[in-house]
Amino acid sequence: MVIITPKAAEKLKGLIAEENKGTNIPQTAGLRLYVQGGGCSGFQYGLLIEKEANETDEKFESNGIKVFIDPI
Repeated sequence: MVIITPKAAEKLKGLIAEENKGTNIPQTAGLRLYVQGGGCSGFQYGLLIEKEANETDEKFESNGIKVFIDPI
């Protein structure tokens, strides 16, 4: 389970607005959490702002921020 605190949600909303500066912020934008194989050093975890979820993503919302996670 991932919980985004109110303070983090406020910061993320600002980052999403900055990412989409000069355009309308899509209602579908959210935060993607992902895991990549890192070879000998194990897994690497990452976050990025995504304009919309993929069809197969697990989707939920925490404090007004949409969160997308690939089921794999």
